[in-house]
Amino acid sequence: MAKGLSRFIPTFIPLVFELVRHFKRDTSHNQNIRKNDKTQDKLATMEHLMVRLEKKVQLNRDVYIKSFNQLRFWLALNSVLLVAIFVKVFFY
Repeated sequence: MAKGLSRFIPTFIPLVFELVRHFKRDTSHNQNIRKNDKTQDKLATMEHLMVRLEKKVQLNRDVYIKSFNQLRFWLALNSVLLVAIFVKVFFY
């Protein structure tokens, strides 16, 4: 068995060197792509900006609703006072 195995070892040595060479070339190529490819950074930035925009829209919506409710309250109060003044002036 050792004799048959020793017959294949010289064949495997160049194959192993070729595999190592391809592996090193592929890893360096992948690292270069990651360095030059800014797509992930741009997508992350856009996602962050969209989240900030959604928060601002929600905050503006809350402020709008609160302001509208305050305005409605003061208009109702003014209407009641106007009716009271109208009743006081014309019916007493």
